[in-house]
Amino acid sequence: MNYIIEICGWIGALSYSIYSIPQAVDAWHQGKTQDLSTGMVLLLFFGGLCSLIYILPDVKSPLFYNFSASLMASSTIARYHFFPRK
Repeated sequence: MNYIIEICGWIGALSYSIYSIPQAVDAWHQGKTQDLSTGMVLLLFFGGLCSLIYILPDVKSPLFYNFSASLMASSTIARYHFFPRK
């Protein structure tokens, strides 16, 4: 039974971590973000950062990889939101 719960945890973490990747790729290609509010960008970034800090003691957890991927994607989004490519 623990095996099934662990698989569900990994599937959930992977699914949750990739939700912002399409927006990060789009921002990277366009060099800017469109139709994203500054509040949304800040919530994405600081939410990912605080969640990663919270889970650092348990590096083996699927959530560690989830929050790491989320922080990388939200950092890309924030970069192009605040510093658009000319």
